[in-house]
Amino acid sequence: MPNGLALAINLLILLIILAYVVSIILNFFTPFYTTPRKALKGVVKNFNLKKDQKFADLGCGDGRVVFATNRMYKCSSVGYEISPVLLMFIKLSKLISAPFNRNVKFIEEDFFKVNLKEYDVIYCCLPSDILEVLDKKFKKELKKGSKVFSFRNELPKKEGKAIRIEGEKVYEYTY
Repeated sequence: MPNGLALAINLLILLIILAYVVSIILNFFTPFYTTPRKALKGVVKNFNLKKDQKFADLGCGDGRVVFATNRMYKCSSVGYEISPVLLMFIKLSKLISAPFNRNVKFIEEDFFKVNLKEYDVIYCCLPSDILEVLDKKFKKELKKGSKVFSFRNELPKKEGKAIRIEGEKVYEYTY
């Protein structure tokens, strides 16, 4: 009987490792969009947040926009990321740079399934096809006056303000 239990535990561990390896491999085949460091400060300056407001970065990648926003405005800053590899990197960065900061959070969740009604400012550095789907979600969930900033790519069929920062464009939308 103990041999069967040991075999089951070993198989479980092997399956967990295999699932993790497959997720790492899949991450190499999906595009990674990021906000350049040289434009970061200029992008975050345009958010104009107050300390009591809430910020979310959808698909936060390495978390640099979340950290910068919290540093500049001292507001609640949340990053949503689904990649386990990036989440490990982000959580290690948070452990080193802001271990006791409760206003910085990184959540492993699909941002399509998250209710965005509590956020005052949303930031996205995502491809146009994803932004098109998100626009419908924004219209349905965001409170009046909430702002959405999109790096490089415009929200389709939505009129916004283009802001030039370090040779890049950021689009600002008010809902």
